[in-house]
Amino acid sequence: MFCELRIRSGFIQWVFLLWELSLVSADSAYCPGACFCPSLTKSVYCSRKSLLAIPNGIPADTTQLNLNDNPFIGTTLERSNFSFYTRLEQLFLKGCGIEYVSLDTFADLPKLKWLDISKNRLKAIDDYTFRGLTLEHLFLNDNPGIQLSNNAFGGLRTTGLYIHECAISSLAIEVFKPLNGTLKALWIDKNKIETFGTEWLYLFRKLSHVRLGNNPFHCNCELKWLYDFYNRDHDNQNKIPSKEEPSCRSPPNLRGKDFSALTEDDFTCQLPVFKNVDLIFEESVGKLTCQASGDPVPTIHWIKPDNTSQTFPPKPNLVHIKENEGVMYISNPHSVSNVKYQCVAGNPAGNVTLSLNVFWPTHYPRDVGIPDTPKPEKPQTLKPTTLSTTLPAIKSEEKNHKSVFEKPKPDVIEKDKVYVINATKAGMKLEHRVSPPEESSDYTIVDIIGAVVGTFILTLIACVVIFHIFYRHHDKIFRDHPPTVNEKAPPVNNFSPAEKLLLQNNQV
Repeated sequence: MFCELRIRSGFIQWVFLLWELSLVSADSAYCPGACFCPSLTKSVYCSRKSLLAIPNGIPADTTQLNLNDNPFIGTTLERSNFSFYTRLEQLFLKGCGIEYVSLDTFADLPKLKWLDISKNRLKAIDDYTFRGLTLEHLFLNDNPGIQLSNNAFGGLRTTGLYIHECAISSLAIEVFKPLNGTLKALWIDKNKIETFGTEWLYLFRKLSHVRLGNNPFHCNCELKWLYDFYNRDHDNQNKIPSKEEPSCRSPPNLRGKDFSALTEDDFTCQLPVFKNVDLIFEESVGKLTCQASGDPVPTIHWIKPDNTSQTFPPKPNLVHIKENEGVMYISNPHSVSNVKYQCVAGNPAGNVTLSLNVFWPTHYPRDVGIPDTPKPEKPQTLKPTTLSTTLPAIKSEEKNHKSVFEKPKPDVIEKDKVYVINATKAGMKLEHRVSPPEESSDYTIVDIIGAVVGTFILTLIACVVIFHIFYRHHDKIFRDHPPTVNEKAPPVNNFSPAEKLLLQNNQV
């Protein structure tokens, strides 16, 4: 009896096993009509089949799914697209017109090792898009203009990351920090990257393979560390293949040269140079503009009289412009009689400082244009006033504090009723402007006629007075010294008519 029960139990187990095998065999044998499923494999090839979506009927035990180069109508990948294929190890979605990958799209694929979503139209990879995955290779290349958030790879582990040919102009090191300890191969070649900061050195040291070639590197002192990394250690050269050796796009004298053909002295920076400093003081507002150039582009700091400052970093989207401008506005610029402003331009080569002492004249009304100050009903007529400015402190201080600007001699000119003080030295143009109050010019015809008549009367009176004084003076002279008989009178022709008449009377 006991033996009979064991036989029946074993028979039932064999029946269930055969039933499961038949299901698996039937499931594996099924293949979508547009796809190719090689026998004795668990691979499904549906590439270049003009599919508008992921086809139905893909076996659940598929380990490799190739959907490359199909014009999908839906441009967003979602979790529901792959939740049924939990045994996938390789997924190829290259060239399918994908624009966005939703969060946790691949969360149900714990065995996934190879993910290729290259050559699509991906616009951005958001935070934690690939969390939970442990990959060997992640392909994001050939997605021009793709934006990577700082936590795009948060929660991801992968040994290979490929983001070449994406037209990326700058990368933040924070994007790759979640991959520290797992990432071994990084391809970021054929992008638009001009420079890397020294913070990338730690990541590059941890990699066993890196591609940086065909990037338009700007070879100045900021990139000298990468040159040292590539040339000083033979192992580092093995990390970067010779055909992917970094090269310089700029400056012009280094254009097209590979790192192996350069020396340390080629990687230099230029101290900032002031191009233009412009100060415009109007009634209630002042505009201070400071322009400086250098290599790399300097950061501009305006330091106010109270020692507070305003900073203007270089604009990252203007990579080809080697100048920076800092524009600061101040309210009530003439509320004090003596103010000092400083423009500081700095880059890795050093800092250059320009100091300005501005004295507002005491006879110029300081409350003109202040919003809370009541204004008279009729505007007062004031004479144009030139801003009294002393420039003894105009100087440029390098790291060694050597002055490279002499004290300029300002030339005051009038231009469109705005008084400008120019000081030019070594290519620097310094302008201080103040708009004088407008003069009244409301004159009538009566005022003009009165002025002419008054001038004529005053001239006539002046002539009479002068003639009277002259006559009295000569009369006194002839009374005090009358001519004698023997004296010969001077020729009459040498006297004026009035003197001739007086002389004849005296002779009679």
